[in-house]
Amino acid sequence: MDKNKLRTFSIASFNCRSIKRSVEQIRNLCSKYDIVALQETWLLPHDLDFVNEVSDDFGCYAKSSVDTSAGLFKGRPYGGLAILWRKALFTSVSVVECSNDRISAVHIKLDDRSVLLFSIYMPINSDENLTDFTDCLATIAAIIDEGDVDVSYILGDFNAHPKTVFGDELDFFCAEQSLICADQEILPSDTYTFLSESHGSRRWLDHCVVTRAAWDAIMSIRVDNNEVFWSDHFPLVIECDMQCIVPKTVCDNSLSNGVNEIKWGQRDFCQSERYRTHCIDSFSSLRQSSLGLSDCEKDKALIDNRYNCIIKILQKAAIKTCYTRHGAQKKFKPILGWNHHVKDSHQRARLHFNNWVMCGCPKSGDIYNQMVMSRKQFKSKLRWCQKNQENIKLNILALHQSNKDFIKFWNATKRLNYKTSKPVSIEGIGDPVSISEQFARHFSVIPLPLNPSMTALKNNINKLPSNNNSHKFSAEDVARAVREMKRGKSPGWDGLSIEHILHAGPDIYYILANLFSICHSTNHLPEALMKTVVVPVPKNKTGDLSSLKNYRPISLGTILGKILERLLHPDLNCSLEIDDAQFGFRPGLSTDSAIFSVKSTIRHYVDRKTSVYACFLDLSRAFDLVNYDLLWGKLARSNIPEKTVGLLRYWYENQTNHVRWGDTVSSDYKLKCGVRQGGLTSPDLFNLYINDLIVELRSTRIGCHVGGVCLNNISYADDMVLLSPSISALRKLLSICEGYAAKHGLKYNENKTQMMVFRAGKGPEITLPVLLSGIELKFVSQFKYLGHILAENLSDDLDIERERRALAVRCNMISRRFSRCNEQVKVTLFRAYCQSFYTCQLWVKCSKKALGTIRIQYNNAYRILMKLPRFCSASGMFAEQRIADFFAIRRARIAGLWARLRASGNGILRMFSDCLDNPILRSWQSVHRDMNA
Repeated sequence: MDKNKLRTFSIASFNCRSIKRSVEQIRNLCSKYDIVALQETWLLPHDLDFVNEVSDDFGCYAKSSVDTSAGLFKGRPYGGLAILWRKALFTSVSVVECSNDRISAVHIKLDDRSVLLFSIYMPINSDENLTDFTDCLATIAAIIDEGDVDVSYILGDFNAHPKTVFGDELDFFCAEQSLICADQEILPSDTYTFLSESHGSRRWLDHCVVTRAAWDAIMSIRVDNNEVFWSDHFPLVIECDMQCIVPKTVCDNSLSNGVNEIKWGQRDFCQSERYRTHCIDSFSSLRQSSLGLSDCEKDKALIDNRYNCIIKILQKAAIKTCYTRHGAQKKFKPILGWNHHVKDSHQRARLHFNNWVMCGCPKSGDIYNQMVMSRKQFKSKLRWCQKNQENIKLNILALHQSNKDFIKFWNATKRLNYKTSKPVSIEGIGDPVSISEQFARHFSVIPLPLNPSMTALKNNINKLPSNNNSHKFSAEDVARAVREMKRGKSPGWDGLSIEHILHAGPDIYYILANLFSICHSTNHLPEALMKTVVVPVPKNKTGDLSSLKNYRPISLGTILGKILERLLHPDLNCSLEIDDAQFGFRPGLSTDSAIFSVKSTIRHYVDRKTSVYACFLDLSRAFDLVNYDLLWGKLARSNIPEKTVGLLRYWYENQTNHVRWGDTVSSDYKLKCGVRQGGLTSPDLFNLYINDLIVELRSTRIGCHVGGVCLNNISYADDMVLLSPSISALRKLLSICEGYAAKHGLKYNENKTQMMVFRAGKGPEITLPVLLSGIELKFVSQFKYLGHILAENLSDDLDIERERRALAVRCNMISRRFSRCNEQVKVTLFRAYCQSFYTCQLWVKCSKKALGTIRIQYNNAYRILMKLPRFCSASGMFAEQRIADFFAIRRARIAGLWARLRASGNGILRMFSDCLDNPILRSWQSVHRDMNA
């Protein structure tokens, strides 16, 4: 078969039990299929050569996991794995390193497409093996994330029959990692791949799990049970069409010439000082010529000219102080480790070379020999440095950790992350310019029509009285805003970041204070300041990267625009009156505050034998559909200065956006609705836009009440949940939400909006239908609210399982990426990535089994990362590094949340913290009592 004309290929997964007895069946599989993934119960180390000789036409990678040094085998030992592929079809096949004995993987190149293929052999289905099963799945997820390939296929004996412990775990894992169990999706429910020889029972143990992109390439799946095999398993066969897969390629996001000398990058102290000197010299004269308000009101072009002058000075200083070679204007990438390993030898080589040139370039003698030897030493160290870049990066991590410089430590850690490639085409279009234009059209949102009753409000916006005071920003205000901003962020279209301002000297703060004060007074902003670069980012990296729907926009604003927005933020943060039922983007509040309020309200009613109806509303593209006219009207009726409202309004009406794809950018487009992505003021503006709905709902006084406080709705930004002890009250609340959405150009997603009933005792046997926009809502038994799983019986076991699986994925991710780091670096990473336990302080109603399982997973995570024996003492290994165990972390999180509740200014949280009979608070007290006992 001509591999250049290949369209389809087939894969067979087979648990052969004994490869020597099944060799003829395996050869038969090789004759019919292109790839064979084997699982072998008795594959011993000395049998690996035999596997390689099964077929001359097939290449092979096999691994044995039987420890022959342990003496006599007891019971049924786990054997090994093998992957065979047709050599004439796949000429480029590389083995993927994996320390887990139950997983083998190869990276296959097929024309311009890449495939990651796994063969796995899971342990026996039992509660004791659940953590091992999860670790195997998490390792697979880490390899897929690291591999950055087009498609991935995971085949083998999962020992996961549907509706069993492993079956449920596999389903949850696929849902959370955006994977698909392809055979369960395609084959009928009575399918089986295992037939017991002893009692004839049938089980569906072998599966094929694929990424979203690989799902599109699957033509068919079947179980080959038409022949007699020397095994109790039947082969699972998959037919694939690779032409359905859009290949990926690495795209450079730099400028069109491949060079961006303006970006700050990794500048050393000398470069920073030269940059600072250049800026001080250039800004000294500019500071003396401050802008005058009267002149700028007459000629607003002066503001544009001043802004452009500031940007040019910063860019010119950055270009002059970037790395250059022999005076050339082309930037070259600095060699990591140059200063420590190469710099001295380079200086000696330069010194001897110049001396040799001054002496007339002799062809022999001491001067010639010194020049030659110094050049050899320099080139030798340079080659070593270039070959050991990864080790040098890890050594830098260790150095930052030992110096307790955690800012540099985490910056260096982020630079170790693997970059995702981009597809060569989007929706069938391969030209980068056309792709960027396509994204520009996709990200442009058309506002929904408003209810006619809102027309009067739009017409009277400018007639509302407001405070007309303007700000006069000081240099200290600007300096404070700059200090509060995070470093290391991606620059906007001008290539400037916060580091350019920090190292520009003190004059920049006075100049910017003058510029921003004039902009605020005149309600005018430079056109270049309002330019925004929009970068498409995949929602699901393992999904279809050629689909527009799999991307979300990330906006990169100009650095001076970010500083101005931070200066305007106090006006919004202090002047807006947002209802206490809104927990999103509020100081001192977080997602656990909203989840705590929801659970406390429900428990208050359920404990009093009253069922609660909950509706979890989903707004479609809520931030993108904010109507500007209504937003300005709401701002005008608040206590915000009119000049600030006017400046924001001018900003939104004149901002231009450009989509960047690779090294190309689209034509500009303007926002017709929606708050700006990534803007500091955007969350406050959205909270104001939705606040009237929250107030209207609570003013009805229907639904749930606790301690005299109406809690019929709780929101976190656009995530709102309605709570009511009766279905009729809930319907009234929903009708208010529908009316508000119609008046404000918003739209609810009826498919994602779901209902739950938290029953007290047996509760209502029959739930009456609830409609939203004429569509009946679906009742579910569990719902993931803000990342926390709520179950209808209020049990937290499902959420504990969610966090346990997430812990396994994070642990295996860092253990693969940082396996060669020293012990202290690993401890730092473990504390950061494996001790988060999201919402563990809210686990109140949970079983000892669930807590025990996540504790074991946590202990195993540390063993995996530190490469410790499986059965070493958990308390001993944690005590040695002074690491908190699972229960200590949970107690600390409970105490932290309790302290935040008591200190919170939010009326709802204060009410709950003062409520002595709150069941969640009683549970927290029992946790600490158990510790003291």
